[in-house]
Formats: sequence, structure tokens, C-alpha cells
Amino acid sequence: MDTLLDYIQWMGDFPIEATGFREMDAVVLCVIGYYDLAPIFSREGEVHTVRDCLRMLEEGQARILITGKDMGYDRILSLAASSRRYGELRMTDYVDLVRSEPPLQFSALCFHDGGRDSFLVYRGTDNTLVGWEEDFMISFQRTEAQGLALSYAQGHLHRDRNWFMMGHSKGGNLALYTACLLDDDTLEALEHIYLLDAPGLCPEVVDPSRLERIDPRVTRMMPQFSIIGKLFEAKFSDTRIVHSSASGLMQHSLASWCVDHGRPAAEKEFSPRSLWLNGVFNAWLADMSPEERSAMTHDLFDALAAGGAQTINELENLGPEGLEPILRSLANASDAAKRALAALPYRMMQMGLQIPLFLRRETREEEKEEQTV
Repeated sequence: MDTLLDYIQWMGDFPIEATGFREMDAVVLCVIGYYDLAPIFSREGEVHTVRDCLRMLEEGQARILITGKDMGYDRILSLAASSRRYGELRMTDYVDLVRSEPPLQFSALCFHDGGRDSFLVYRGTDNTLVGWEEDFMISFQRTEAQGLALSYAQGHLHRDRNWFMMGHSKGGNLALYTACLLDDDTLEALEHIYLLDAPGLCPEVVDPSRLERIDPRVTRMMPQFSIIGKLFEAKFSDTRIVHSSASGLMQHSLASWCVDHGRPAAEKEFSPRSLWLNGVFNAWLADMSPEERSAMTHDLFDALAAGGAQTINELENLGPEGLEPILRSLANASDAAKRALAALPYRMMQMGLQIPLFLRRETREEEKEEQTV
């Protein structure tokens, strides 16, 4: 199957205004949105083209703010910036905010083509512990990032242009939250909304009935092994399961999503293992009150910060001297947090009794594929 790089090469000579905006274009723009664009957006009100990102790459300033393996993101940015389709898009209103107390990680920007179309992209979770803590917070309260996302959209979605709104992971959650709360007149400025493996909304935060109003405008895309996109799952009529070249949780990476004749490469069903994990996490969350989720989140991330790490990458590289204060802090966590954390392995063992046959079968099939390769 084709990759995202193949798609950019195939469509690169055709401006978006000539072909119309496609699902995989949303994937490309969300990848670009993960880059720290501060090196070219040094002053408020600046306008740059995607092609200007080449300078960042050449000068070694291109920093992608995601957790996990690289998976060729710089090649995606370079090829997109060099193409006619994306390189000539104008970028405006870049915002990037990170704060530890209270936790906040929010980033957004707008792209504009040579016609009347504009594209609002919310960045997903970066590699900071602050960003991940705010992800956990969507399970029990409205977050500051959600409020900023709504304000950002209200300030930009004007009916003089046709707007497309999108985001991956937490960025998709921000797009979903925003769309649900827009007034009818502002919503009319939105042509379409793309939610890429994005968690839904906690029912204590947003009335689920609001999803019906935006359903005709939404395309939801998720890989076969989707965990994040099924938390508080928001179901929409146009939902696509996308084939990924990665395995397990790494399928969350946009760089792994495959293309078939210019469209997302379709799969018929989700991985049984991911469905089992979804069941575990959903049951675990359902067992907790919002107050218990709050206690667990704050105590867990206070403990992780006690080790001195500020990013997920730094956390992965902590030595014994960094792990000791984390364990000491967890030992002093509140009773509510301890109960919540202890309930997860219990749920896994409880639900594990239901899945051994298909789990073993799927594992054997994957082993056969690896031996064939």
C-alpha cells in the first residue's frame, strides 16, 4: 500500500483549490501542526508559507513535538513544503502555550489556500508531562485548552471563507469540543471536521446529544489498533478504520497511516486486542467518580514530576536516582488515587478471562506474517 509520502508525491503538483480538500490532506496538515513553528513565527501577525519550513529543516531548527519514534516526519514536512499543493499554503495565527501550573498545553494555527478555503489545525499532545496530564484531565473536567480552542475558533471562523477544522489525538478532542459548543451561525462557516484517532468527550463535561448536530460535518478516522480514539468514544456516521504499517500502539502515529488510490486505506474492523484493551480502560474509568479520576491524575503526575523529568522522553531515560522520588511520592498519594491505580490491573485480570482464545490466535497470525517477511 502507499504511504503518506507517496500521497504527497502523487498529489504534490495539484493545488488544493483545483482538486478539493481530501481526507489525507487533513493528515498531512496535522503532521505539520506538530512542529514547533516558533523559529519562523517570531512576531504576532506574521504570515508564512509552508515552504518557509524548509529553512527550519535546513538550519536544524525543525523540532517535532510528539512522543515516540520519528517514523520519517521530517521527510513528510520536507516533501510537503517542497510541493505546490502544500508549499504555497499561507500559515497564520500560530499559537503555542505550555504551562505547568495549572497544567496547560495548547497549540493551533491556520492554513489558507489560493481560493476561499481555510484550515484550522489543533495540535495533539506534545511530549511534555504537562500535555499528558491535561489529556488525563479530560476524563473529569473541562480543560483550559478546550476553552482556548473554542475561543480560537470563534475568533477565526468567519463566513467570508470556507473552513475545515481538524486535529489528531488531543487535537481532535479540541476540535470536537469546539464544534459541539459553536453557535449555529459560526458552525455554518465550517465545511467539515476531521477527527483523527481522537478521544471523545466526558459525558459529565459535554451533553452527548450535541454530537447529533455536527454528525453531517464529521469524518472520523482511526487505525485498526485504536486505544486513544476509543476513550469516551464519540460515534459518527462517517467513521473510517485505516490500515497502518505499524503495530500496536504505534498505529496512533499519523506517519504510519496508509493510502489506497488517494484515500485512507480501509480496514473492515478493529483489532481484537485493541477492543479488549478498550473494554478494560472503559470499565476502569466507569468504576471511578470524576473526583477519583481527578485525585488519581494529579497524584500520578505530581509523582512523575518528582523525578525531575519534564518530558516523556526524559521520563523514559530516568535512572535509579530519578525513580526513587517517583515511588516515594506514589507511596504518599491519596487513598482515592491509590484505589484508582490499583483498580486497573484488577480490571485487566478480570477481563483477561474473556479473551485468551482470540488473543492467542491473533498473536499467532502476526508471528506468521513476521516469519513470511
